[in-house]
Amino acid sequence: MDGNSHHDHDDEGRSSSIKRRRFLQTNGALIAAAATGLAGGSSVASADADSIDLDENSVAYQYFHTEWATIEADIPRLADVGIDIVWLPQPTVSKLDWEDQTTADQEGYYGDPHPYYGYLEPNPPLGYQPVDLETFDSPHGTEAELESLIDTAHDHDIEVVLDVVLNHMATADGPDGPVDLPQFDRDEHFHDYGTLGEDCYWQGEGNDEERAQYECDLLGLPSFDHEHGYVQDEHAAHLERLAALGADGLRLDAAGHIWPWYFASEINPLADDLGLWRVGEIWDGDTNTVMEFADTGMSVFDYPLYYAIMDAFEGGDMTALARENARGIVHEDPSVAVTFVQNHDTAGPNVGIDDGDDPGDYTAEGIAVELAHAYLLSSPGLPMLFLSSEGDAEIDDPYLEDLIWVKRNLATGALIDRYVGDALYVFEREFNLLAGINNDEWDDRTEWVDTSWPNETLVDHAGGQDEVTTDEEGRVEITVPSQGWVMYAPESGGGSGELTLRVTVGVDHGESVYFTGSTDELTNWGGGIEGTWTDGDIWEVTVDDPGEFEWKTRRGPSGDTGDVWERGSNHDRTDRHPSHQGWEDE
Repeated sequence: MDGNSHHDHDDEGRSSSIKRRRFLQTNGALIAAAATGLAGGSSVASADADSIDLDENSVAYQYFHTEWATIEADIPRLADVGIDIVWLPQPTVSKLDWEDQTTADQEGYYGDPHPYYGYLEPNPPLGYQPVDLETFDSPHGTEAELESLIDTAHDHDIEVVLDVVLNHMATADGPDGPVDLPQFDRDEHFHDYGTLGEDCYWQGEGNDEERAQYECDLLGLPSFDHEHGYVQDEHAAHLERLAALGADGLRLDAAGHIWPWYFASEINPLADDLGLWRVGEIWDGDTNTVMEFADTGMSVFDYPLYYAIMDAFEGGDMTALARENARGIVHEDPSVAVTFVQNHDTAGPNVGIDDGDDPGDYTAEGIAVELAHAYLLSSPGLPMLFLSSEGDAEIDDPYLEDLIWVKRNLATGALIDRYVGDALYVFEREFNLLAGINNDEWDDRTEWVDTSWPNETLVDHAGGQDEVTTDEEGRVEITVPSQGWVMYAPESGGGSGELTLRVTVGVDHGESVYFTGSTDELTNWGGGIEGTWTDGDIWEVTVDDPGEFEWKTRRGPSGDTGDVWERGSNHDRTDRHPSHQGWEDE
């Protein structure tokens, strides 16, 4: 990438990143508990590091149209660059197989280009038009091969998310004739109101558009009657088999076309019982619509943020990313936001755009996607990376390796806008990272910005720029190269000096906030040490820096100890002014 050089981060730095083997199961339980008002129970608020393994440092990667054996061979490479989670297509018998895929000189099954997805993935999607939910032999490989892949991923501390299609089954006619559905009866187990956007029974003046969205066929695919007890039982059995196979989580395909009640009352409670995390695909740019599904007890793909990313890096308006604009699930609840630049359905900025005369020409990932990745991997949320089959990018490209290191080690804390302009966006992850991204094609940008670090030397960990030093007020002048980025953080590491922990939270008169954690000074998860109150309901305490440790807060009478735990996850050393998660008794 122009203006950005690769930095080798040592093994100690990479190994110090928090391992996330149990992230998905734990986070799924916390999300569901929050949805029912129960988050922060005794098991959540305890100091058990094995059961509380939540942070903002995980990175996920999507595979598409790749056989299980190939993915399994790739697992060590993913682990080396810091990938924690892989997302795989649904492992079921599919209407389509490899012979339905096209080559460069053929038209695809959907035509050229795909009417919805453009040139990102010109082939029809394997695995998303299921025929039989009881059989895990799929176009991607056998059930035994998938089980071996999952075991290998777990051996490398990588968790596996499997797609599940609960909205529909295959169409009546496959590419070569009729398709039989051995589990389901077409008349009894499906709605028959027509196809959404075409001949749907519910469309037209005076009809219920919301009901059409949830019950009419998507792209002609038969839509399940989710009120039918047999359908519910078969879906439950499918999820149970996936859990028994070793899956850690689910990606809920076309979730936005299923009534939210089905997730709230059936799917999410069962997934909790099975220890399965889940993320829903709600393909909508409206934050309120997407949050309606998050509130049923699941994570969600951050489509509102995706559209902001497109406005910024393809449309040329970097102000679309600003926190002050509050566009995205990450600004509503980062703990449920799965962020992305592109996936197998949606192309990233400038991908597939071609200015030539040939409509079949394809433009793969370029600098706009690289800039978008720089934003994604320094921002809140769980990033899901996808590199298209048409592109030349690799997950272990040096620029991505550096940015993944930043995400795993530095990208925590509240997001604060520091400079917002059409071409330049600078933000801080409070007390942890100062990120600047310049989308100007021609000129470097130099600006003075505020930071949280007075008289501090900052080192660029991913952009290749010289170190800078803040003044006594925490202001610093930084230069961000043309179509490049900087990722600045304090030069000093853990294990020396002092550091200050802060939370912003109000308490009743006569009460204080206490800081407790995994060190002697922090009372080894005891009652904690009393913080000092400052204006703005900020409570803080300064402690000796022991290096890696975890902490959180308790609430209790002033001059005593804390007896009420903070909800949610433990904080770590890099997260020194996190968003407070509320109290256990609320």
